Amino acid sequence: MEELVKFKDLPIEWDIEPADAVALHLEWGNTGYSGKHQDSDSETYYFSIDSWEEPYILRLQKMTKDGSETLHEMELPAHFRECCRARGVHGLPQEVKEWLQKIL
Repeated sequence: MEELVKFKDLPIEWDIEPADAVALHLEWGNTGYSGKHQDSDSETYYFSIDSWEEPYILRLQKMTKDGSETLHEMELPAHFRECCRARGVHGLPQEVKEWLQKIL
């Protein structure tokens, strides 16, 4: 967790879902995303939770018109696992968001 502190100055989008980040930069008009689209040189930083396999992985991502880049990943602490039982890639539940904001 200490390693996350080095990302404290990034403009993290706390409320964006992974699919919205894709729509924002890569698939304009194809996903139903109704938010503001970014210009071609912009970057979006966000967290996602990968629950395809255990242990679940918490990732800090950077999305641009060229795709997604993982900046940091770590195992999601066990006490948060109930939030993402459905297999897939998820945005942050409120309790995980609050925990990360305290760290950063």
